Amino acid sequence: MITGVVLAAGASSRMGKHKLLLPLGTESMVRRVVQQVRDAGFDDVLVVEGHEHEAVRAALAGLEIRHALNPDYASGMGSSFRAAIAALPGSDAAMFALADQPLLAADDYRRLLDTYRADPRGIVSIRYGEVTAPPHLFDRVFFPELSRLEHGARPVLQRHADVTRILHFPPELLLDVDTPEDYERARTLLSAGR
Repeated sequence: MITGVVLAAGASSRMGKHKLLLPLGTESMVRRVVQQVRDAGFDDVLVVEGHEHEAVRAALAGLEIRHALNPDYASGMGSSFRAAIAALPGSDAAMFALADQPLLAADDYRRLLDTYRADPRGIVSIRYGEVTAPPHLFDRVFFPELSRLEHGARPVLQRHADVTRILHFPPELLLDVDTPEDYERARTLLSAGR
């Protein structure tokens, strides 16, 4: 079983309001991202929630997904990895995506899934031009290391570069919505057909 995990616990402090609940087209940002991960074909989808978790959960109503609560979300992304890993006892591998990357589509997530399924081992990572960034897919052998992280997965990726397969995505797909300007850029790009 391969799980698509969406990390959606952050406090949106740079945005000034809960960015994941902002509309993108006809749905909220978090619903758009989770739906794209669902449509990619993972066996299971888990959303890790924290800040305003009830509102995030309400935005996802009706989707066939599981939820994990991260009450320690303010301590950093490592706590979301721990919450996810605790909820993945039956998973052979998991992809970790960020709920504030709305430009990625189901086909993009499916590329990671298909790469891992063709050779189920190691790590599948994304490079946008010269930048390595989420999503990343990890075999369960890496779950203990992921559960000890303080922040992002970069230390695990660096330690295990020898078993990491890199997929190349266009640099313009790398957009984390952290500020009002990022949000406007995402809205513009999505309305233009991305």
